[in-house]
Amino acid sequence: MPLYMGIDAGGTQTDCAIGNGAVLLGQATGETCKVAQVPEERARAALQDIILRTCEAANVSPHEIEHVCIGISGASVPGNAAWAQSVIQEVVASKVRVMGDHVVAHRAAFGDCPGVLVIAGTGSIAYGTNERNESARAGGWGPLVSDQGSAFWIGKEAVAAALREYDLGDKNGMIAAIAASWKVSTPEEVLRIANSGLLARFAELTPPVAQAAEQGHAAAQAIIQCAGKELAELAGIVIARLWPQGGVVRVAVSGGVLQGSSHVRQAFQQALRTVVPEAAISFAYVRPVLGALAIAAAGVLPTREATP
Repeated sequence: MPLYMGIDAGGTQTDCAIGNGAVLLGQATGETCKVAQVPEERARAALQDIILRTCEAANVSPHEIEHVCIGISGASVPGNAAWAQSVIQEVVASKVRVMGDHVVAHRAAFGDCPGVLVIAGTGSIAYGTNERNESARAGGWGPLVSDQGSAFWIGKEAVAAALREYDLGDKNGMIAAIAASWKVSTPEEVLRIANSGLLARFAELTPPVAQAAEQGHAAAQAIIQCAGKELAELAGIVIARLWPQGGVVRVAVSGGVLQGSSHVRQAFQQALRTVVPEAAISFAYVRPVLGALAIAAAGVLPTREATP
């Protein structure tokens, strides 16, 4: 029986699974292999290590794998797909299909059915397909110019709010929570990390910001509320493009921000229902690697971009 491999290369971790089209045979999780976040050699080692460990878990040889699908952010960026294919084929001599991480996550959420998936992890994006097999996306253009509502965005907004509080004389508010998360002791060290260019450090701050919001911190609550609204706006853009006449639309979510914070989910749901009252929102857990595995096993029909 043919063997298939699915890989979800996220900004925080890499998830890998092997199946035969009917049964999940083995799986493993490792560190991120996203080249935009770690050096290329480290990314190469991480990707190949997760492949070998998944094969070991499934008790199969890498040479037995017939098809691989990997979902990565920036799949359309020149060189990214070729790099992923080359690295994988050094270990697995099979056909490799490279797709956007939002595509494999959508497959995990909806299968072949229409719907809109909102992803809020390290970055953020909304992606959907309709009954006419048209697709549309909004957001996901990178942390410096986009990714509203993402873990990076929440962390950046939190540092800005914390420094404003500090300017006003509050030395024990959010600046203290951020310092503790980053394992430093002074505002000056917080500022050094914030201006170091290590963008991934901002994403680490989402849990303490969410916790501060739960404890009633006004600035943290405002950031979390705004994150939910920003993500709802992304979903609304996609829905308007794919269902201009209205109607019931299935909406699912993925990523640590939405799946990890009830406050973000609540803000997202309230904001989306305001603009799309008929949205059928599900907060069921979505595991993107299973979408990649399904695509590797069966392939997907091509979609065409909906006209803005």
